[in-house]
Amino acid sequence: MELKLFSFIEEVLNALEGTRGKLEEVSEELEGFFEQLLFATNKGYININSRVKSKKSLKEKVIRNDYYQKYDTIEKLLDNIPDLIGLRLECRFTEDETEIYKFLKKYFNEKVDGTEDYYYNASEPHIMLDLGSKQPKEQKNGIKMYRIDCKYKGEGLCINFEVQIKSLVNIFWSEIEHKIIYKNYNYVIADTFYKDIMKAIKNSLTTIDQQLLLISNQFDMGDNTSLDKRGEQVENLFSKIIYDIFALRMKDSIGVLVDFRKSCEAIVKYVFRETLQNGTENCNNGFTVGFDRLREIDQSNIDFKEEIIFEREPIFKDVYTSILGNHIINRMNEEFQWSLFFRVLFEIEIDSNVNDFEHYIHYYTEKIYNRITINRLSSNFTGEETRNILDTLMVKFVAIFTKVNSVELLYANIAEQIIKSMNAVVDALYRNILAFEQWENEKDIYLTLLELKLFTLFNMDIKAEEVLDFLERVRYSKSNIDMPKGILKYIYKI
Repeated sequence: MELKLFSFIEEVLNALEGTRGKLEEVSEELEGFFEQLLFATNKGYININSRVKSKKSLKEKVIRNDYYQKYDTIEKLLDNIPDLIGLRLECRFTEDETEIYKFLKKYFNEKVDGTEDYYYNASEPHIMLDLGSKQPKEQKNGIKMYRIDCKYKGEGLCINFEVQIKSLVNIFWSEIEHKIIYKNYNYVIADTFYKDIMKAIKNSLTTIDQQLLLISNQFDMGDNTSLDKRGEQVENLFSKIIYDIFALRMKDSIGVLVDFRKSCEAIVKYVFRETLQNGTENCNNGFTVGFDRLREIDQSNIDFKEEIIFEREPIFKDVYTSILGNHIINRMNEEFQWSLFFRVLFEIEIDSNVNDFEHYIHYYTEKIYNRITINRLSSNFTGEETRNILDTLMVKFVAIFTKVNSVELLYANIAEQIIKSMNAVVDALYRNILAFEQWENEKDIYLTLLELKLFTLFNMDIKAEEVLDFLERVRYSKSNIDMPKGILKYIYKI
């Protein structure tokens, strides 16, 4: 003879099926209501899922929670099932869960008479949420979750439904945990071990959630539709594509792969240096041409073992550019990083190697020169004297460049630090040098100051005696000069 429990359960399931049509109707109404409510909130909401409880799920719940003993009628049992209808409000990040919950508390602001915790909105009095109890609620597994008990009243009936607020990470984790732990009734000897592993996975996913949030916030800063922002994003895309194309050919050509991502970024900034200044239409055209050129390169063969050949002798327009250009030419076929940088540049640019090289070297020196704050010098010197001082500083800079001899000097972030150091020297010069004759007598102090600043930037070796000699010259000249950070470490070598 069958246990009374199962005959009771069968009656419960039949009652559920008898009301399923109405439950499905209410479920669709609730889904539409919450979707419309949250769509324009900008709280990270992305989707909503609804379901009516299945016969299998209800049967498990009745047995698992001993509802047969707690309720003596089918009506009482169904009235106390909290989630005959379930709604899941899905959002991007864990932080968004709290924002959506706060929004619901603000929207459902009228207290239901005769209850302590249920609230409704005047425009939808038949939908009530339990917003008085503590949230998020702690589950049996120790993890907290926003799970709100709710009621729907209408046409002489009252239906319990449940609203869960879950981020993408928590959806992923809870689905796995639900199947592996919560509804896995196979006897597992190492059950505690699996639970510990699941908690560890949850912690890892929480970390990932925070990292993704940081990335999202970074992209959300400022106006993403602005030309500068879109240009920056496209530049990053081009850098990635260039790296992937040339990395594959490098591996095929020499059998190994070296990291040249920073070189790709510097090259892309050079290639698109004018694109972002010519308006949206020209910007789009420039990027289209760039993609076409990369498509052509992707079909070509590149031999990283071959020497780079110039079609003629390069022509430089000033002394410091000539020093810099000739230094790189002498290193280009001897040191791989120099060869790699310009091989990639020459493949992307469509002119001859020598023309591409001349254009790039002049671009680089002009970028440094034009960012030096000459307005201060102009107040103390004539135009010709100012140009003489700047040329002297540039010659000193390229001399330092040849000593450092690193392709990193071409990277955008390093160039910014170089410009900052150059302007610090110009500022010191402005404060202490009032006449060109004084500059002629004391310029070695400021040229040495520039060298020390850039050498410390690249952790270059400096003799302690040279540092002490510099300090002595500054003291003798009675100049007010801020010493480069880190200069004392060279003195301690004595």
